[in-house]
Amino acid sequence: MSVLESDKIDGVAVSGEDKVLNLLITDHLDFKDEYKHLLTLQEKINAYLGFIEAEQYREIYPDSDIESFIIEIHFKHKITDNCRKFIKTVNNQIGEINTICIIVEN
Repeated sequence: MSVLESDKIDGVAVSGEDKVLNLLITDHLDFKDEYKHLLTLQEKINAYLGFIEAEQYREIYPDSDIESFIIEIHFKHKITDNCRKFIKTVNNQIGEINTICIIVEN
């Protein structure tokens, strides 16, 4: 699975005594077409937010008392300044629903 498949969750796990849901996005794309890349990433993040808001995670973890969410984005390629700004903007908006995006670069 990858950032290109916005209809799929790349990875999911519960941590912190079932209080935190960790969602993984694997991003293998380079930034040659930065605009298209950021739009693709936005679609994937929006799909994950829909997953959270609809509480679809309860199908996987029905007995968990989840209070917060981490969307961990693993990038294969070095990210751009615009990507960092984009993730910062996303975090400013989703903090209200106890969610944060974390950048992991290889």
